[in-house]
Amino acid sequence: MTITGDVTVVVHDEDADDEELDAVTRQLQEELLQLDLPDVVRPATTGATGGKSALVTALGTLVLSGGFSVAVLRSVTRIVQDVLRRSGARKAVLVSGEHRLEIQGASKKTTDAAVEAWLRTVADGTDAAPGAAAGPTALEGPTGDA
Repeated sequence: MTITGDVTVVVHDEDADDEELDAVTRQLQEELLQLDLPDVVRPATTGATGGKSALVTALGTLVLSGGFSVAVLRSVTRIVQDVLRRSGARKAVLVSGEHRLEIQGASKKTTDAAVEAWLRTVADGTDAAPGAAAGPTALEGPTGDA
């Protein structure tokens, strides 16, 4: 099954300055490009009024475009988790259409369960029925395996 549309990855770290966040984003981009994805870009946003440039790259944000298999999207989530762990960044958010996954300091077991639930939802292209459990999409807690 091919998942169409963009997947946006945003790395959050309130303790990092712009240079550190830029370095983490570049590292993540380099590793994602090794997956042979059709396109991994840092989107441009409007710069500050009076600044040198009207457009600047969005810190911490990458957009993956094209079609993805579930296996490739699973690899994307693993790379994001690895970069978070190595860099010490606090959180990453992955968004595909209306489907959002937040990874933040949870155990490997909990994170793996949330990633699998998110992948199923994205692959199915469906939302949970009203009143139904949507599955873990926001993770927070102590690091380490539970």
